[in-house]
Amino acid sequence: MHIGPAAATYAFYLPNPPLMPDDWHWEQDNAIAELIALNGNHWRKIFTIMAKICAPSEDWRDYRDNLLLKQQQMLLIGANALSPHANIHIICGQAAATALGIAADSHIATAPQQRDNQQTTDLQTAQQIALQLMQDSRGKLQDVTAMMQSQSPLSSCVLLTPYLDYRQYSNALIDLTRNHLQAKQS
Repeated sequence: MHIGPAAATYAFYLPNPPLMPDDWHWEQDNAIAELIALNGNHWRKIFTIMAKICAPSEDWRDYRDNLLLKQQQMLLIGANALSPHANIHIICGQAAATALGIAADSHIATAPQQRDNQQTTDLQTAQQIALQLMQDSRGKLQDVTAMMQSQSPLSSCVLLTPYLDYRQYSNALIDLTRNHLQAKQS
């Protein structure tokens, strides 16, 4: 199942779909509010964490209610391959990772050494950032970009994250995710 624009920058991979209202479409003004009303607190948490990760400012509430899934994000439920259009892939939980062929004990894969010194320095910096991400998150976040290059060579960032629930995905982990994504994009 796919929810959101096909050419979105962010692709969130989840294992189970929400209940869908009759005649619902992600482009409707109140699309998120309708899903939350039908599905309850569980999906409110999912959409809130997505908004906190993706919002360009601190106003994640307005972003969640009015812009989430409209332009920059898509939800892929039960996907078995990465979206060829997204630049940022957030694989939420082990069930979604398993469907995409990522093992539970995955580690950060390192890319082959580049010939150019600047590329080598950039690669080493990216690897250090990814290693720091794992250490700071106690292994809850993994940058598996290099490992997933075989599925989608256009992917610029692939993160294996906890499921989007506050018990697993704290505000500190959300901040760490945002910082990592901003470092990857700059």
